[in-house]
Amino acid sequence: MSPEDNTIKIPNRLLTRLLISHILIVAIPLFITGRFLIDAAQDSITETILTRNLEFANRSTRFIDLKLKTAKELIKSQAQFQSIIGINKSTQEIAIHSLISQFDVFSEVSALDTLGAVQASTLFAEEASRRISHSNTMLEAFKRGQSFQSGVYVSDERLPMLDIAEPIIQYNEIVGILYAVVDLKAMWNLVDENKIGNKGEAFIFDRQGVYIAHSDRKKVYSEARFLNIEVMHQIRNGKSGHMIYNTEKGVEMVAAYAPIGDNGWGAMLQQPTSEAFAQARRMRLNVVQFIAISVILASLLAYFYSKLMVKPVKQLVTGMERFAKGELHHRIEKVTDDEIGALAENFNDMAERLIEFQNKLKRTEVFETLSKLASVLSHEIRNPLNSMVINMQVLKRELSREKINIERVDKFYGILAAEIKRVDQLVTDFLVVARPPKTEKAEVAINELLDDVVLMQAADSLTKGIRIEREYDKTPINAHVDASKIRQVFLNLALNAIQSMQGGGKLLVTLHHANRAERAKSGILGRSIVISFSDTGSGINQESLERIFDFYYSTKDDGTGLGLAIVQQIIDEHQGKIFAKSAVGKGTTITVHLPLMT
Repeated sequence: MSPEDNTIKIPNRLLTRLLISHILIVAIPLFITGRFLIDAAQDSITETILTRNLEFANRSTRFIDLKLKTAKELIKSQAQFQSIIGINKSTQEIAIHSLISQFDVFSEVSALDTLGAVQASTLFAEEASRRISHSNTMLEAFKRGQSFQSGVYVSDERLPMLDIAEPIIQYNEIVGILYAVVDLKAMWNLVDENKIGNKGEAFIFDRQGVYIAHSDRKKVYSEARFLNIEVMHQIRNGKSGHMIYNTEKGVEMVAAYAPIGDNGWGAMLQQPTSEAFAQARRMRLNVVQFIAISVILASLLAYFYSKLMVKPVKQLVTGMERFAKGELHHRIEKVTDDEIGALAENFNDMAERLIEFQNKLKRTEVFETLSKLASVLSHEIRNPLNSMVINMQVLKRELSREKINIERVDKFYGILAAEIKRVDQLVTDFLVVARPPKTEKAEVAINELLDDVVLMQAADSLTKGIRIEREYDKTPINAHVDASKIRQVFLNLALNAIQSMQGGGKLLVTLHHANRAERAKSGILGRSIVISFSDTGSGINQESLERIFDFYYSTKDDGTGLGLAIVQQIIDEHQGKIFAKSAVGKGTTITVHLPLMT
């Protein structure tokens, strides 16, 4: 057997527990901290994006509202100037051209009469008349005492325009109309500037939800509509806000909205969350990667640290295992100066004391054995010797007679031979106990071995009213055993069973492969077989049952106390187990467990 085969295998349960505990100590705080950081970052980024978008939306609406209000105020104030009130075409043309040159918010200004006809214009009269298409609507508004403002429309040049008009009043009477076309291209530019990211959108819609400005011009030209009822309702109520919602195409958007003046218009900036929160997702990935790398590093450090901690413990356990196997001369190396090292020293001291106790115990056992041997010899050998002396004296008298009685001589000679044989068997049993012969194992058919023993005792058993029955597995069973020693075991068990049934009875001999429960009971690893001898004899009380395998203990008056002790010794040599179960007045069952390969 190589040295490696002698190495004691110690499960790494302690190493595993230490490793797991170290990893958890690092991983749990990291996970909680990482989770907190991810949630905090997500909330912070979400709040930042929503606030930023809302700020952009509010800034855009203020700019557009201011531009519209400025245009209206300019037209309203200019309608009150004398140069406009005076119905002098040349002075009106000078005034309106001056308005165009000073304020780029206007792309066109015209002076109309009360019927809507062009009196003066920055355009040619024919072109101005053709472009003014809502004179009736303006006149209706003026009759109600209201200023006029059209909806946003796209001009022939595909630019956003808005028409406004104010009445020219003289002596509390409307004498004309000052009409202007407001250029809203700046509104489109503002939308383009406020577009966020590559996939974001910025747009303005009117009261009906029609886009009047959009970062995607096609939606304005096609007069597409914004369909979110909730946002439109908030805009009409003059409220701004931000939200995360799904578009009609199922795209999740983070958006901010704000109303533009009191027109019912709304400005909105939105961006897909996949793009808006990309930074948060990258941060989350970075945190997860950091946690993973930290756990891996912690695992490596914990592994090496745990190995350092477990090494002395394993050495200590290995030493204890060797002590338990009887290797008391082994010494545990002191690998640390801490409590484990002190414990190793204590175990070494304990081993020294155990050796001393063992030597004392051996001497005590020798004395005790000699005492028992002397007692047995004095009892078992003295009686045959006394009988031999008496019978030899009688035999001498018979031989000294003139007429020798051959029958009497043979009788006494037989007695002498039986007593000599008895003493010889007693000495043989003692030698078996004191110096057991070497075990020679080979593959043996256990069925045939049992049959030999049973057939040997069958005839004598029948004369005593004892019936022997056998129950074997159908398939013959072979085991690696010493045939002569196992035959002695079976013979001793059979004889004990037969002797316990003085008034007759039944002996049942069984042989089978051990099941799971029987293997667990015996503690034999691997496959094993079970042989049992069950009699219906007088039985054994519990106190005696616990001692029947002890040397020199016997429940019989003429027993030496060696039979079952030898049986136990042989079974131990085969790494087997033997169990006894008995009930007084009902019988005894002796069960032998043997491994198939040892």
